[in-house]
Amino acid sequence: MRALLLRDSSSDPGALGVLSADGLEGPIHILELPWRRNAPNRSCIPAGSYTVIPHVSPRFGTCLLVMAVPGRSHILFHSGNVAGDVDLGWRTHSKGCLLPGTRSGWLDIGGRRQDAVLASRTALRHLLDWAAAPFQLEIARAETVS
Repeated sequence: MRALLLRDSSSDPGALGVLSADGLEGPIHILELPWRRNAPNRSCIPAGSYTVIPHVSPRFGTCLLVMAVPGRSHILFHSGNVAGDVDLGWRTHSKGCLLPGTRSGWLDIGGRRQDAVLASRTALRHLLDWAAAPFQLEIARAETVS
Protein backbone atom coordinates (compact mmCIF):
# COMPACT_ATOMS: atom_id res chain seq x y z
CA MET A 1 0.00 0.00 0.00
CA ARG A 2 1.13 3.51 -0.80
CA ALA A 3 -0.01 6.98 0.23
CA LEU A 4 0.98 10.38 -1.12
CA LEU A 5 1.16 13.52 1.00
CA LEU A 6 1.28 16.66 -1.13
CA ARG A 7 2.30 19.67 0.94
CA ASP A 8 0.57 22.77 -0.37
CA SER A 9 2.07 25.45 1.84
CA SER A 10 4.38 26.05 4.78
CA SER A 11 4.23 29.19 6.88
CA ASP A 12 4.71 30.10 10.52
CA PRO A 13 1.20 28.90 11.52
CA GLY A 14 1.87 25.44 10.00
CA ALA A 15 2.43 23.35 6.88
CA LEU A 16 -0.76 22.18 5.16
CA GLY A 17 -1.09 19.26 2.77
CA VAL A 18 -3.43 16.56 1.51
CA LEU A 19 -2.93 12.81 1.96
CA SER A 20 -4.45 10.49 -0.61
CA ALA A 21 -4.34 6.75 -1.32
CA ASP A 22 -6.42 4.15 -3.10
CA GLY A 23 -9.16 2.96 -0.76
CA LEU A 24 -8.61 5.73 1.81
CA GLU A 25 -11.78 7.57 2.76
CA GLY A 26 -10.82 11.13 2.20
CA PRO A 27 -8.92 13.06 1.18
CA ILE A 28 -7.27 13.52 4.55
CA HIS A 29 -5.92 16.99 5.25
CA ILE A 30 -2.60 17.03 7.11
CA LEU A 31 -1.13 19.81 9.24
CA GLU A 32 2.50 19.78 10.31
CA LEU A 33 4.95 22.18 11.87
CA PRO A 34 6.49 24.61 9.37
CA TRP A 35 9.79 23.65 7.74
CA ARG A 36 12.64 24.53 10.11
CA ARG A 37 15.49 22.55 8.49
CA ASN A 38 14.37 19.28 10.14
CA ALA A 39 15.07 20.63 13.65
CA PRO A 40 13.70 18.12 16.21
CA ASN A 41 10.48 19.29 17.90
CA ARG A 42 10.37 22.43 15.67
CA SER A 43 10.03 21.23 12.07
CA CYS A 44 8.05 19.04 9.75
CA ILE A 45 10.02 16.08 8.43
CA PRO A 46 11.84 16.24 5.09
CA ALA A 47 10.08 15.29 1.87
CA GLY A 48 10.86 11.71 0.93
CA SER A 49 9.66 8.13 1.22
CA TYR A 50 8.96 6.50 4.58
CA THR A 51 7.51 3.27 5.92
CA VAL A 52 4.58 3.85 8.28
CA ILE A 53 3.43 1.21 10.75
CA PRO A 54 0.55 0.85 13.22
CA HIS A 55 1.70 1.86 16.70
CA VAL A 56 0.43 2.27 20.25
CA SER A 57 1.80 5.38 21.93
CA PRO A 58 1.72 5.80 25.73
CA ARG A 59 0.53 9.39 25.19
CA PHE A 60 -1.66 9.19 22.06
CA GLY A 61 -2.92 5.59 22.09
CA THR A 62 -3.45 3.89 18.75
CA CYS A 63 -1.74 5.89 16.02
CA LEU A 64 0.77 5.46 13.19
CA LEU A 65 4.57 5.65 13.43
CA VAL A 66 6.71 7.05 10.62
CA MET A 67 9.91 4.99 10.48
CA ALA A 68 13.53 5.99 9.76
CA VAL A 69 13.16 9.76 9.57
CA PRO A 70 16.70 11.16 9.30
CA GLY A 71 17.76 12.82 12.56
CA ARG A 72 14.35 12.29 14.17
CA SER A 73 12.40 9.77 16.23
CA HIS A 74 8.82 9.17 17.40
CA ILE A 75 7.18 10.88 14.42
CA LEU A 76 3.51 9.93 14.59
CA PHE A 77 0.19 10.48 12.88
CA HIS A 78 -2.02 11.46 15.84
CA SER A 79 -5.00 13.72 16.40
CA GLY A 80 -4.57 17.44 16.95
CA ASN A 81 -5.64 20.71 15.36
CA VAL A 82 -2.79 23.23 15.19
CA ALA A 83 0.94 23.07 14.45
CA GLY A 84 2.52 26.51 14.45
CA ASP A 85 5.97 27.80 15.31
CA VAL A 86 5.83 28.32 19.08
CA ASP A 87 8.97 30.48 18.99
CA LEU A 88 6.90 33.01 17.01
CA GLY A 89 3.88 32.83 19.34
CA TRP A 90 1.78 30.25 17.47
CA ARG A 91 0.14 27.28 19.22
CA THR A 92 0.93 23.65 18.45
CA HIS A 93 -0.33 20.14 19.16
CA SER A 94 2.73 18.67 17.42
CA LYS A 95 6.44 18.25 18.07
CA GLY A 96 7.08 17.16 14.49
CA CYS A 97 4.16 14.77 14.05
CA LEU A 98 1.49 14.78 11.34
CA LEU A 99 -2.02 15.86 12.35
CA PRO A 100 -4.90 14.55 10.17
CA GLY A 101 -8.22 16.29 9.64
CA THR A 102 -11.30 15.75 7.47
CA ARG A 103 -10.91 19.36 6.32
CA SER A 104 -8.60 22.31 6.76
CA GLY A 105 -9.62 25.66 8.14
CA TRP A 106 -8.59 27.90 10.96
CA LEU A 107 -9.18 28.40 14.65
CA ASP A 108 -9.27 31.63 16.63
CA ILE A 109 -6.75 31.07 19.43
CA GLY A 110 -6.22 33.94 21.83
CA GLY A 111 -7.57 36.42 19.30
CA ARG A 112 -5.21 35.17 16.59
CA ARG A 113 -6.42 33.26 13.52
CA GLN A 114 -4.36 30.10 13.02
CA ASP A 115 -4.34 27.45 10.27
CA ALA A 116 -5.86 24.20 11.53
CA VAL A 117 -7.17 20.79 10.58
CA LEU A 118 -10.66 20.01 11.82
CA ALA A 119 -12.41 16.78 12.85
CA SER A 120 -9.00 15.29 13.56
CA ARG A 121 -10.17 12.25 15.54
CA THR A 122 -12.54 11.26 12.73
CA ALA A 123 -9.77 11.61 10.13
CA LEU A 124 -7.39 9.56 12.30
CA ARG A 125 -10.02 6.78 12.56
CA HIS A 126 -10.36 6.74 8.74
CA LEU A 127 -6.58 6.57 8.41
CA LEU A 128 -6.23 3.80 11.01
CA ASP A 129 -9.00 1.75 9.36
CA TRP A 130 -7.16 2.02 6.04
CA ALA A 131 -3.67 1.41 7.46
CA ALA A 132 -4.14 -1.87 9.31
CA ALA A 133 -0.78 -2.95 7.83
CA PRO A 134 2.46 -1.05 7.13
CA PHE A 135 2.45 1.25 4.09
CA GLN A 136 4.81 3.48 2.14
CA LEU A 137 4.32 7.23 2.55
CA GLU A 138 5.66 9.57 -0.11
CA ILE A 139 5.89 13.22 0.94
CA ALA A 140 6.32 15.85 -1.77
CA ARG A 141 5.64 19.52 -2.37
CA ALA A 142 2.59 19.92 -4.61
CA GLU A 143 4.51 21.84 -7.28
CA THR A 144 7.09 19.03 -7.66
CA VAL A 145 4.49 16.41 -8.66
CA SER A 146 3.13 16.43 -12.20
